[in-house]
Amino acid sequence: MQYLAKNMIPRPTEIVRASGIKVYDSEGNEYLDLTSQTLDLNLGHGHPVILDAVRSLLDTEGFTYYVSPRFKNRYVAELAERLVGLAPEGLNKVNLHMCNGSDANEDALKRARKYHRDNNRRMIVSLNGSYLGASSETISASGGNIWKEPCLGGSGDYIFIDPMNPYRKPEGMTIEEYTEAKVREFERIVKSREDVAGIIMEIIPFNAGVLVPPPDYVRGIERVCRENDVAMIVDEIQTAFGWCGDIFASNVYGIQPDAISLAKGMTAGFPALAATVFKEKYDVLKPGTSEYSFGAQSLGCVAALANIDYLTTSGILDTIPEKHERFMSHLTRMKEKYPFIGDVRGLGLILGMEFIHDDGSPDMDIGVDVYHAAFERGLLINIPTTERGRHSAISIKPPIIITPEEIGDSMERLDEAIKSVL
Repeated sequence: MQYLAKNMIPRPTEIVRASGIKVYDSEGNEYLDLTSQTLDLNLGHGHPVILDAVRSLLDTEGFTYYVSPRFKNRYVAELAERLVGLAPEGLNKVNLHMCNGSDANEDALKRARKYHRDNNRRMIVSLNGSYLGASSETISASGGNIWKEPCLGGSGDYIFIDPMNPYRKPEGMTIEEYTEAKVREFERIVKSREDVAGIIMEIIPFNAGVLVPPPDYVRGIERVCRENDVAMIVDEIQTAFGWCGDIFASNVYGIQPDAISLAKGMTAGFPALAATVFKEKYDVLKPGTSEYSFGAQSLGCVAALANIDYLTTSGILDTIPEKHERFMSHLTRMKEKYPFIGDVRGLGLILGMEFIHDDGSPDMDIGVDVYHAAFERGLLINIPTTERGRHSAISIKPPIIITPEEIGDSMERLDEAIKSVL
């Protein structure tokens, strides 16, 4: 490991094999993976549907594993058609020439600004606590990227507002009043300035601590965007492809944004492919301005198509509500048991737990202790990355193929981990 750059030094544990939600290290230890690794593996490790599709293509006589994305590719065309058919109504164009979520978010930002180029609108509203990627521009766009530094580049043309946090709503306000106030806050920004091109937002701000907004908030943002010709960019890199019980969380919330960025679960974690699905009026970029050498490749597209086929025909999406209730039942019991757990929350299989001090303020230190204690008990959980190694929340995002028995086992391990840090 001595030759690795310090930004990629791994933890000492080496994962050598995996299946389903279980991973095994070189010492033979088993771990239940409630992180889907880097939050990618909606179908878990080594799902046969994905492996069979990829192997079948690799075994095709004369298969070339790389063709320039500037040539016609039937798998690319088929995937674009499937995505449009599943996306909210009105999103009818797709860019697949990308490799990861940073690419997809940056593509959407480029489209919003290019669309508004002639009226000089460049500013994008973003949410504090957000993590939108690791390119110069997406670092600049993120409201919670702990690595943000001016020397890393990016336009800096962003206006940051706090995400809606129902657990921390202002004292004396109902949730309806809080929702209305947050929508009005965004509307005031849009109407008081002449330079706002769009807003980029995760429906569920994952790295802010899994904040689940009420539908009226997300729909209110959509209304303001529609009435003022402001691009609504929804980052669904964390939420799409099953975790929320639908292919798109936008469908769960009943919205029709202007652009949706996709990665991670689109290929069930098989590298490397990302996409932006958007309305035709944002089809404004010229060739060469948002395409990458390893985007739009057959292997990634075949994996994505197999993933979509499985999600839409197997009935797995119908199991998400019951699995959510199982998780929430366990998490709620822990909240009742331990006074330093202030809140448990989630949508589908994206779940969070927030720790507090006696006075109700966020406890920024206990999360990392729980994280390490869980690891020692063979359980992988996540700490949001808005502060290095510190956050008042832990997050859980298991593969959606997790079984009831695995939910019970993993929650027993989490309970033991929490108990151990008392």
